[in-house]
Amino acid sequence: MTLTIQILLAAFALLLVLGVPISIALLLASAAAMLAATPVAYDLTQIPLQLSESTGSFPLLAIPFVVLAGNIMSRGGMSERLIDLARSMVGRVPGGIAMVSVLACMFFAAVSGSSAATTAAIGLVLIPAMRQSGFSIGAATGLQATAGSIGIVIPPSVPFVLLGVVGGLSIGKLFIGGIIPGVLMALSLMGVAFLHAKFQKHPPSSAAPSLAIFLRALARAVLPLLTVLFVLGGILGGYVTPTEAAVIAVLWALVVSGLFYRQLTRHDLREALVDTVKVTAIVVLCIGATTPFAWLLTVEDVPQRFATAMLEATSNPVVIKLMMLVILLAVGTIIDLTPAMILLLPILMPVATGLGMDPVHFGVVLVLALAIGQSTPPVGVSLFVACSVAKARMGQVALPIVPFLLALLVALLVVTFWPGAVLWLPQWLGP
Repeated sequence: MTLTIQILLAAFALLLVLGVPISIALLLASAAAMLAATPVAYDLTQIPLQLSESTGSFPLLAIPFVVLAGNIMSRGGMSERLIDLARSMVGRVPGGIAMVSVLACMFFAAVSGSSAATTAAIGLVLIPAMRQSGFSIGAATGLQATAGSIGIVIPPSVPFVLLGVVGGLSIGKLFIGGIIPGVLMALSLMGVAFLHAKFQKHPPSSAAPSLAIFLRALARAVLPLLTVLFVLGGILGGYVTPTEAAVIAVLWALVVSGLFYRQLTRHDLREALVDTVKVTAIVVLCIGATTPFAWLLTVEDVPQRFATAMLEATSNPVVIKLMMLVILLAVGTIIDLTPAMILLLPILMPVATGLGMDPVHFGVVLVLALAIGQSTPPVGVSLFVACSVAKARMGQVALPIVPFLLALLVALLVVTFWPGAVLWLPQWLGP
């Protein structure tokens, strides 16, 4: 490891310990390493240059539109209809209301693309319902936090847009490749919820299964579900780019919430716009701040050296994949998803391709692994949102959330060692 990289990592770690925001820490660490580089210091103009180049990409416009669509849907009555649809599918199964939460998160994820929006929109309604059905506040909050992380795996997904831009991958293939892993995440959480309810002898849901109830709920949820058709159908059919599909999702959400349901007020729209600006600013700042850091790593040949060291340490591909998962999970617990993804992609991608992994497969595995970090302290966005909605303390959730995190780990292992979980749908649907 060169002196420049040692200074870069040491400065970054020190700034994090001092409590400096991660985006500022990344920029200051990059500047310190460039000034201290020997024998010739780097030109500091590389920092604004990298900032400009990384945030000037057209596909990044999809981010504010995806976030805005999710905000409008959560405020305009679309989330309630998706919850009713999920409730009609579960019936009197033990732990049914928890399964409703997971299914509703999966449906809402398919139209919002955000873990925070999914957790908040569904949690406001279903965390109290889970409490009434027998779940402790810790279990209800933990389940909601882990289920909310599905929001960044089921398409459309903001991290998949970033991954496509930064890694030069097909955003459409990433979107389609995330469908089966997202479903596996949901099934694993529902299985744990069922076993938890069985063990705790929770009463079944009060709603008996009925075809009439399901059809009625499906009819009410048709308009929100059409959002998925417009987004994925448009991209797969080659009619629109992911950015244009996100714009269509916003327009459709406005039409449905404002004209059909008439639940979107001017105040709601204003709040949705303000929240979108805040989220977009944070994401774009993280992207820009991470780029000089990642650029220095690349110039100093760290990714290639790291890949060579891992491949030389062992020739067993199973062991190497497990090592990559450990790195992703560890980093995901201490660094937010966006900077973690941008930092780790150039380092681990050469390792993955050296093992023969398809880049799209590795991209989905990377996002899924970091999504688990959304439910773990100290930077778990979904966990913080769920605790805020439930008015729960972190200590109340720490132990009850463990079985749900283990369920997500099982889904991660399946996706990692079964490439077809990611690649089958993109290959079946064609270019």
